[in-house]
Amino acid sequence: MPASTEAPPRSAWSLLKTGPFSRLWRAGLVSSTGDWISILATLSLAEELAGGSGIVLALTSRILPGLFFAAIGGIIADRFNRKFVMLFTEVGRAGLVLSLAFASSITHLILVNLLIEALTLLFQPAKEATVPRLVQRNELVQANSLSLSAAYGTFPIGALIFLAIAPWGDNVTLGGLLPGTHQSLAFLCDAVTYLVSFAILTTLPSLPSAKRRRPKDGRGRWHPMAAVIDFKEGVAFVAKHKRVRSVVLAMTVALAGGGIVVVLGKPFSRDVLLTGAVGFPALLTAFGLGAALGIVTVTIFATRFQFKDILFAFALVLAGSSLAAAAFVASLYGAVGWIGAMGFGAGAAYVLGFAHLHEQAEDEVRGRAFAALFSLMRIGLLTSMMLALPLAELFQGWLPGLLADGRRMVLFVGGLTMLSSGVVTLWRVRANLIALGKIGGDRPTVTAATTAHRTHQHAVSGVDLPDSFDSGDDA
Repeated sequence: MPASTEAPPRSAWSLLKTGPFSRLWRAGLVSSTGDWISILATLSLAEELAGGSGIVLALTSRILPGLFFAAIGGIIADRFNRKFVMLFTEVGRAGLVLSLAFASSITHLILVNLLIEALTLLFQPAKEATVPRLVQRNELVQANSLSLSAAYGTFPIGALIFLAIAPWGDNVTLGGLLPGTHQSLAFLCDAVTYLVSFAILTTLPSLPSAKRRRPKDGRGRWHPMAAVIDFKEGVAFVAKHKRVRSVVLAMTVALAGGGIVVVLGKPFSRDVLLTGAVGFPALLTAFGLGAALGIVTVTIFATRFQFKDILFAFALVLAGSSLAAAAFVASLYGAVGWIGAMGFGAGAAYVLGFAHLHEQAEDEVRGRAFAALFSLMRIGLLTSMMLALPLAELFQGWLPGLLADGRRMVLFVGGLTMLSSGVVTLWRVRANLIALGKIGGDRPTVTAATTAHRTHQHAVSGVDLPDSFDSGDDA
């Protein structure tokens, strides 16, 4: 929508009070709370069934499907009615998570986890592709801040519910239908949240897939390679659209940095800073509070700024430099301060990155663009979690001074990687930085289309390109 005809943005509170986005947000709030209950119950059950290795397998089963299934989720989100996709996945996840109440082996647990995550990878692209249809372009930052808050801010609520129902698990069997454990009761609660989310989502307006020419063969019939063509279009969009590609890759690096903190945070605080049992919870709390403050700050101020990719890059620079600085601290207080600053940058970057991708991706390819983002972010997270400890052992004693400790070295390298990613992103949007420094004159507008994608569609379907088209590749 052109800026000249766009209404003033509504406040975050106004978005929550009424309207279709409010209903989408409430559905996400309910199901996210259930997700956290289920994750805690899954880890508890995995430890009972297979010890510490069971926890590792349970976590891996939540990440691994993203490496293979995310692209399919994006294709489905762009091809089918997105409301129906979300409704289907909520019912499917409700049934699957309820089956975990009867899991008696780690194999059962892992297989169901894989299926749940596969449905989640259908739900997420459909949901993210829907958001720009429910809010104005200048409200995307507020909408993404609220969605992020619902997804991650519900962890304390989920944890409290899990702790509250634990003493009652042995007494709740529903007449012998449940095994009578606190995990089975938790899984039942999660299944109920999915069904409540389903009921809320039914009130959304119909959200059909974007209208576009379907690939046909030479005789006008459905093309047998349509799914492959859809996948290639999504890859072409992310790969050839510079302003999308840089943000997607930078968010992948940012999440990898977060994985380093999760894996090394406990040994770093306990063995390097000698803080005992309180160190790691303090670091996680600092990161969470910093991220929350970053989200709130972006929600308040970012709507006044035209180029979200510039703010995203600066936020990533802050997160990376803070993580690198944390490698040199000698006390818990210093670590808390720098990890809190990293959280601030990471929270702001996450919201701005999503808002930027919402703006840049056309509706017809938006599901696949977000599917690519989710897939790459999982790859970054899984890679960093797998390599953090081996690299810490490898780097042990390589350098003199504080960095002789391999854990400090990995934190430092991870911070430098995030910092470099932010700097590279700034370089790629340098045209916008130059525009900001000009006095007067026209400023380049942020476009929502890409020449690469439309050129590819023209080659596939024969649809002519529009006469006037402002490419997203100008930066």
